[in-house]
Amino acid sequence: MPEKDSQDRLRIGGWVPPYRDANGPLPLPAPPTKFPRRALPAGFWPASSPSRTRGTTGRRALVAVATGVLIAVAGLTALSLRDDDPGPSLTQRFVPPPLDPTDPVSVEPAPSATSEGPGSVIRTPTHHRAGTRPAEKAGTTPPTTPPRTTAPTTPPPPRLAAGATVGLELADRPGYRLRHRDFVARLDPVGAGSPARDDARFTVRKGLARDACFSLEAGNFPGYFLRHRDYVLRLDRRDGSGLYDQDATFCPRPARDNDAAVLLESVNYPGHFLAAQRGGVVISRRDATAFIVRRPL
Repeated sequence: MPEKDSQDRLRIGGWVPPYRDANGPLPLPAPPTKFPRRALPAGFWPASSPSRTRGTTGRRALVAVATGVLIAVAGLTALSLRDDDPGPSLTQRFVPPPLDPTDPVSVEPAPSATSEGPGSVIRTPTHHRAGTRPAEKAGTTPPTTPPRTTAPTTPPPPRLAAGATVGLELADRPGYRLRHRDFVARLDPVGAGSPARDDARFTVRKGLARDACFSLEAGNFPGYFLRHRDYVLRLDRRDGSGLYDQDATFCPRPARDNDAAVLLESVNYPGHFLAAQRGGVVISRRDATAFIVRRPL
């Protein structure tokens, strides 16, 4: 290859690579920092004609003028619209149409904010707030409630209970009461002014022979109880024997035809009840006399 052709083909920019010849190595020139345009061949760059340069410059000026005209028109349009009608803004609220009088309307109390701890807010209706009551306002006095009038209470009717003093009246013959006379039990008419009213008082004691039943002690003769002996009801002094305690113990039973009346059954003679007979009182299996517990005279 001729030396001239090889050097033209391998030239890059303004720097020509060194070649070794017979005379020894050639000195290396310093490499250029940039590639100037003038070092390249003239055929490497396209030729620019004066007409092309003038056409490009005219188009750029025309685009700049058109852009300025459009900006000016847009600004004038915005100013004219702003002067004529301000238009709706982003902060403008919607105004609802007027309500029809026939439409149902519910009015709720305005909520009030109360906080319960950091970062928590609870909305509560205003009518839950503690306020002044109408009666506590100045110039007004709360209405006074008239005191209740309690009806007079009547004492409960007497009953056979240990420690109570009672009188036993015949259920079918009012005014006749059980009494003792000459230490024998009788049924006589006894009134408030009768001298026999003390003989018709008896203190109810717990049953001498059985706790669930009762014994009747004379009010005017302490230590004397009504007991049956030879089937006849008598008033005898307690002697501490077991037979006496059984004879002086009676168990109350409900009457069949009268809820307020009681029957007195002997504890040691089951099925035998106190019964009125020939002016006196006996224990009988066939008959039974109903008594009503009354207050003593």
